[in-house]
Amino acid sequence: MKTRVSICAVPLVLLSAGCFKHHEAPQRPETVTTLAEAAAKKGAVERLNLSGTAVGALPQELAAMPRLKELWLRDCTDVGSLSVLPSLKALKTLDLSSSKLSNPPAEVFAVASLEQLYLSNNSIASLSSAVGGLKSLNYLNLDHNQLAALPPEIGGLTGLRWLRLNENKLTALPPEVAKLTNLQRVYLRQNQLTALPECLKGLPLLEDVSLSGNKLTALPDWFTQLPKLRQVDLDGCPVAKLPANLDGWKKLQILSLVRCPIDEAEKARIRAALTKTHVAF
Repeated sequence: MKTRVSICAVPLVLLSAGCFKHHEAPQRPETVTTLAEAAAKKGAVERLNLSGTAVGALPQELAAMPRLKELWLRDCTDVGSLSVLPSLKALKTLDLSSSKLSNPPAEVFAVASLEQLYLSNNSIASLSSAVGGLKSLNYLNLDHNQLAALPPEIGGLTGLRWLRLNENKLTALPPEVAKLTNLQRVYLRQNQLTALPECLKGLPLLEDVSLSGNKLTALPDWFTQLPKLRQVDLDGCPVAKLPANLDGWKKLQILSLVRCPIDEAEKARIRAALTKTHVAF
């Protein structure tokens, strides 16, 4: 007779201990939500979240927090002096979203260690050329601003992997974007592009490109030859026809052509060419 093993027979103490060799819980960063609490724990603080507060000027005492990696100032009112920022040698994430900024303070671009920068939902109409100095940056969020152009120095962000520029006033991207050869995701929804920026042509790692809500009427042939593209969003663009050769989109998983003026014959051609892609019309 075969022995039946039931999970119910496993002692509770064993279940609670876990069955994996390494079952420790992930380490959580030491997080504080007030400046007073930060001062009390300055040697241990890794994340300071002041979101939604009237923060005023950041005190110089923050420079004495050697482990401070994340500073969240989202939805803060009355943001004062940020002169302490360049002294935060361990800082990797800075969030200044929805903080009524019309021009980011120069100190923001002097944090050499910064990897993620959130500046969305502000009123930024121009970006300082100093942005090119953020050599460690891999994520930049400039969604929902008033940008009509980017400075050529943006090409200095050679480690950038994720660039968000949704809902601005961009009519083009500078040629220097072609230097961002590590870029994997670029989001340009709801801008004023009439042509696909040529600078994207030489970015071999591009995976996701969102162009919905722009004024594109056609796509260049080179766009369908980008080897790693897996998602393309053209929702609402006046594109009536795709390039003749779609063979290069071998890894494309999702293609959104919703609200594009594509006739039935072209839809049939696209479906036949991209049999492994989810195409939405």
